[in-house]
Amino acid sequence: MFFDIKESQWVATVDAALPTKRKWDNVPILNQYTKGYLEKECLDWLNKFREYADEELRNSSLPDVHLFGKKTSDDRSKLKLTCMATGFFPKDVQLTIMKNQKHLPDDEIESTGVRPNHDGSYQMRKSVEIKDEEKAVYDCSVQHRNLRQPILIKVGN
Repeated sequence: MFFDIKESQWVATVDAALPTKRKWDNVPILNQYTKGYLEKECLDWLNKFREYADEELRNSSLPDVHLFGKKTSDDRSKLKLTCMATGFFPKDVQLTIMKNQKHLPDDEIESTGVRPNHDGSYQMRKSVEIKDEEKAVYDCSVQHRNLRQPILIKVGN
């Protein structure tokens, strides 16, 4: 069933809907309300949601991704490898540190979680302690809804 605004009546698209059509068409105030709703209130809501979507698109920004290592103070043969994504909006992001293209388990990774930046965008950091000589097998992948494909950063890029 659907409502025909020009005729101010319900249209039954299958025979089984005819009793409901007749019942609803016999209440003129209901048809007047439905016509008014579709012509005014419904359009107002659609425009409001479109404005929200437009605002989100205007505020959308891509993540800037960095991967860097710093020698640990207690064992100079180890690095704290950190992947940082910053400047992205909206806040939903997936940041993954991988070894030999395999995701590391969460219990091996230290994460800041998603945090706000001063400009309304967001940032996230994840770190893992690794052996310095193994750094070439690590990389960082960032997925965000504003990206067509994930950003992949390798150590040394």
